[in-house]
Amino acid sequence: MLDILIQKNIPATMRDGIVLMSNVYRPADGGPYPVLLTRMPYGKDIPRDFTYFDPVRAAEHGYIVVVQDVRGRFASEGDFDSFPQEISDGYDTVEWAAKLPDSDGRVGMWGLSYFGKTQWHAAETQPPSLASIAPGQTWGNHLNGVSLRGGAQELGLVQYWAQASIAPGNLFRKYAGNREEIAKRLPAVLATADEILAGGGYDALPYSELPNAPATLLLGLGRSVDDKAWDEVNIDGKYDRINVPSFHIGGWYDCFIGETLRQYETMKEKSKEDGTRPPRLLVGPWTHANFGNTLGGASFGMASAGGFINANGDFTERHLRWFDATMKGDEAALEKDPPVEVFVMGENRWRAFDEWPPPGVEEEWHLHADGGLSRGAAKSSEPDEFVYDPNFPVPTVGGATLLAPIHGSGPMDQSEVEAREDVLTYTSEPLDAEYMVIGAVHATLFAASSAPDTDFVVRLTDVHPDGRSMVVTDGIIRASARESYPAPGEVRPTKPSLIEPGEIYEYSVDLWATGMTFREGHRMRVSVTSSSFPRWDRNLNTGESGADSGRTEVARQKVFHGPEHPSRVTMSVVNE
Repeated sequence: MLDILIQKNIPATMRDGIVLMSNVYRPADGGPYPVLLTRMPYGKDIPRDFTYFDPVRAAEHGYIVVVQDVRGRFASEGDFDSFPQEISDGYDTVEWAAKLPDSDGRVGMWGLSYFGKTQWHAAETQPPSLASIAPGQTWGNHLNGVSLRGGAQELGLVQYWAQASIAPGNLFRKYAGNREEIAKRLPAVLATADEILAGGGYDALPYSELPNAPATLLLGLGRSVDDKAWDEVNIDGKYDRINVPSFHIGGWYDCFIGETLRQYETMKEKSKEDGTRPPRLLVGPWTHANFGNTLGGASFGMASAGGFINANGDFTERHLRWFDATMKGDEAALEKDPPVEVFVMGENRWRAFDEWPPPGVEEEWHLHADGGLSRGAAKSSEPDEFVYDPNFPVPTVGGATLLAPIHGSGPMDQSEVEAREDVLTYTSEPLDAEYMVIGAVHATLFAASSAPDTDFVVRLTDVHPDGRSMVVTDGIIRASARESYPAPGEVRPTKPSLIEPGEIYEYSVDLWATGMTFREGHRMRVSVTSSSFPRWDRNLNTGESGADSGRTEVARQKVFHGPEHPSRVTMSVVNE
């Protein structure tokens, strides 16, 4: 183990003259050593979860570790413009880090969420010194669970990020060194966050009137799916530029798991075409940035936690093995780690695969008018109906969310939600054997609405013998965005279009994926409703956006089943 030195506020000058500040952790005996870089907006001096990545341990292991404040945040100069700035700043910082004293000229990048996305923006510019990346719980497409999902606005995530993560930092930066002014103004900033995040302040319409609008605009709150502004910040269509190996880390209840899996699969196909090192994938049962073993209302066992991953090393060790192989040429470092390692809930054990998705078969479970759910096709019947009132939306309870803690996250009981009159439920018979779903989950819904625009939310739950209905995964589609999302290989979304009231449409709802074994005696349940608030903004049922309108209408919804309208959920099933 090497002795280390810690250097604070080391300057890096960007191409436009703006100076960004970094803390550097380095072995004390000189070099040369490879560099591990992260770039974040949350404060390089603020303690972080060293379970995920410990800069001190990494430096002791023979790396120079750089933790940088991005432009416009904390000690770095400039104005914070979020993701567009990370493209050129990412390139410049990688090349600056490669030239640090005692560097061997090779740079790897690590970090989760925002500082996972900074890795992709750097990599798309192909800096010559970048050798490896390890993006965790992050994304490439802002339209798939970051700013929007299925055409609906990610209101809860964006507001939580703006109020809890960005607004306090803006205050600290503006009055840096002036403790009296910070002390004077901080209570108001915190009170605003409390009012919105915990006190029902999400209810404001139009929601563009909520405080800290500039911060929310950084994630595009209020922009449509076809806004050209997404082109610059989305990585879709640019993965062919990524020429470094990637190690992907996700969580089943992480708000970005859909994108984590898409990025892995895209890089996997690229590696096959290029003949380069294939990516690696690690997925636990975790929520966003929470790597404990008890999440929501479930305990998954100590070996599920980020500090004991499958009793085979914590996150820092897993990162170092990856970088040892990809930057130091130590291929033996990865011998203990399978190419794909996922935690399967229900049975609560880790499983290893050669790639994702694992070999399996798609099985369809049909929604029946009597509230049943089975692999047999439904008979012709009258549609099920419910009324959706935007002024009384279905509350968000857990799931793959990034919200204020009061709303919960992870596997939480949906029984109270499902008891509402505006929620339809379809439940299987008790399973007579274990049923292992590992891979994509997708819903096809045939539905009609009295409104010119509305939403449909589909949720899959695990119903325990004691009646608890624990959320597994869910998704949403905004009726006007039913044809907006591009097909594979395309990039530009199409303009949303309203629906004809009363007409039956086929809706495709992406529930992303899961790793879940439904135990013998348990039942599977699919629920259908039209809101999950404040996770997603309420559809006003008027065809107008909640960003600039407060007018609402009540919608009468119909869900159809039978041979002509086979509403169903398709799951990827793995048989041992």
